[in-house]
Amino acid sequence: MENREIAKAGVAPENLELLKIALKTAELAEENILKYYQNDVGVEWKADKTPVTIADKGTEELARKFWAKETPGFGVIGEEFGIESPDAEYQWVIDPIDGTKSFIHGVPLFGTLIGLYHKNVPIASVIRLPAMKSAVWAVNGGGAFLDGREVRASKVSQLSDALVLSGTVNTMEDKGFGEGFTKLRRSARLHRGWGDCYGYYLVAAGRAEIMVDPVVSMWDIAPFPLLMKEAGGKFSTIDGKTELFDVNGKPTAPIYEGFTSIATNGLLHDAALDCLLSSKL
Repeated sequence: MENREIAKAGVAPENLELLKIALKTAELAEENILKYYQNDVGVEWKADKTPVTIADKGTEELARKFWAKETPGFGVIGEEFGIESPDAEYQWVIDPIDGTKSFIHGVPLFGTLIGLYHKNVPIASVIRLPAMKSAVWAVNGGGAFLDGREVRASKVSQLSDALVLSGTVNTMEDKGFGEGFTKLRRSARLHRGWGDCYGYYLVAAGRAEIMVDPVVSMWDIAPFPLLMKEAGGKFSTIDGKTELFDVNGKPTAPIYEGFTSIATNGLLHDAALDCLLSSKL
């Protein structure tokens, strides 16, 4: 793939090389995941009642080995195997299969999430959807791309014209956002439960306006601050924080379920937050 197909001109050469490593990692992940997709893989259930499979674990192991070779000295934060080298200035963050519940049910709306940070600055981001053979990515200062074509967030400026995406309504209610989320989705033109990474993929690609999660872990959202910025959208936690790491490169919240998340086309960000927080005031 030519450089002009993965980023706009003017990107720092070292960041472009790191983006290429991120994209290659996602390709390797796809190849591994598709060996198991829609096959009878064993499912384990974690203590938090979420599923994990050999595909999740094997994909993260593969990524870690690849990064150890390509970027020695970089740290890793991953869903399946935790933190490695937490004091390193560069940190890879990976969710090998975001949307494992979709994966185990043969639903194609799952993907691999990869983010790379230098202290608190996001360098590269990737969402790759193996079953759909598609990916959206970004590099700092180089724009956002969907399968080699530059993309922008939508220009919808009225909530009444918006498509709102989410995971389960049950979790919204359990986390205290039931009333606010009801207001948000009923104010919008459409609401669909196309959650997990697929929802963020659609917002970055300009196909939806709002994606919201009331509880997420670091690896669930690491690519999105940069991806949304480069696409012309906006990312924050529901309480308005925009950074996942502080200036020293330390996570700003517990990495496991310590975050909330909302990604929008930017034009509707404040309106969406006003709805979500209306029941909290």
